[in-house]
Amino acid sequence: MSSKPTVLVTETLAPKAMEYLREHAAVIEATPETVSRNIAQADGLAVRTYTRVTPELLDHAPQLKVVGRAGVALENIDVPACRARGVEVVHAPEANTLAVVDYVTRMMIEMNRRFWPLNGYVDAKEFHAIRKQTFGRFLADLTLGIVGLGRIGSRVGRIANAMGMTVLGNDILPPEQLLVDYPVEWVLKDELYARSDIITIHVPLTAETTKFINADALGKCRDGVQFINAARGPCVDYDALGAALRSGKVDFAVVDCHDPEPMPEDYPLFGLDNVILTPHVAACVPKAKENMSMVVTDIIAVLEGKEPKFPAMEGAY
Repeated sequence: MSSKPTVLVTETLAPKAMEYLREHAAVIEATPETVSRNIAQADGLAVRTYTRVTPELLDHAPQLKVVGRAGVALENIDVPACRARGVEVVHAPEANTLAVVDYVTRMMIEMNRRFWPLNGYVDAKEFHAIRKQTFGRFLADLTLGIVGLGRIGSRVGRIANAMGMTVLGNDILPPEQLLVDYPVEWVLKDELYARSDIITIHVPLTAETTKFINADALGKCRDGVQFINAARGPCVDYDALGAALRSGKVDFAVVDCHDPEPMPEDYPLFGLDNVILTPHVAACVPKAKENMSMVVTDIIAVLEGKEPKFPAMEGAY
C-alpha cells in the first residue's frame, strides 16, 4: 500500500503540475460533476474554476486536509467552511498578474487609438486618404482611476504613470500598506468616478464589491468615461453598464469577466459597437496557466506538514 497522500484533481492542470503531483501523491482525476464520488478518499483537492467546494461537499471529505485553487479568485471555495473543519485553502495569487496587466494596458490603448493595417496593395489615393484619418487621444492627457491597488492594479498604475497619465487610486487598505512607489492620488470612489477618463477595477469578489459598478456609480462618472473589467464578473451590473453604453454616458467598455459565464443570448452588452467583449481570457497566457497550476506545490507542502507559501487570505487579490 502506498504511503503517499491522495490528491483529487477535478479540472485540467498543466503537465508540469501533474508531473509534480504524481511524484508526491497518488492522483485521482475526476470532473466538477463527479467530485463527490471520490472526495471521501482525498487528502488534498486541486480545483480551478468550476468545482464548488461547499459545506455539503466537505461533509463527505473526512480526511481532507487542503484545497488548492489553480488561480487567484476563491469564490467557488467556501473558505470559512474549510477552515472551520481544519482544511487549509491555498491559491496562486501571483500567477496571472503580468498577463492581466498586459491585457489592461493593451485595452487602454485599443480604446483610444485605432490603426489601419495594410494587408495588401492600395493605390496612392487610398494610401493618402487613410493617412488623413485621425482618431483618438494621447493616454498622457488622461486620468486613470484604479479601484483596487493590489498586485494587478498597482502594476497597471505603474505603467500608466510611466506613460504620463494621472493616476487616481482607491483601495480598502490605506496607502502605506500597499507597494506603490510612484505618484498616485488617493481618493474616495465618488471622486475617482467623477474625475477619471478611464476606470479599471481590480478587486476581489466580496459582499461589498458585488455589483458595486451599478447605475448609481456610473451616474457619478464624467460623461464619456471608459471602463475596463478584467477582475470579477459579478462586480458589475451589466444592465446598468449596457444602458450607459447606449446613452453615451460610457464612451467605451472592455469586459473580460462576465456574469453569468457563458453569457446568455440576451446579454445586455451584445450588439453594441462601443464595447469589446472577451471570454475571460485576460490570464490565458501559457506561462500564467502553468504558474496557476503550480498551486500543487502548496498542496503537497500542507500534506507534508509544512507552511504553504500562499494560504488564502481575506481580500486576496
